[in-house]
Amino acid sequence: MSEVNTKIYLKDAQGNVLQVQNINRGNQHEFDVEKLKDGIYFVELQLPKGRSVSHQFYINH
Repeated sequence: MSEVNTKIYLKDAQGNVLQVQNINRGNQHEFDVEKLKDGIYFVELQLPKGRSVSHQFYINH
């Protein structure tokens, strides 16, 4: 069985990609957000067949 190429993106409020990770099924993934400024950010999961899921979150140190 071939591996599905899935990526997860960390984006700022303007849509700029700050970090990208390839993800593997069953593994936990983390982004280092310690140095990011306070504000709104998005995590976007690129799924197979062009689909995606995104989640908005806030950083307030």
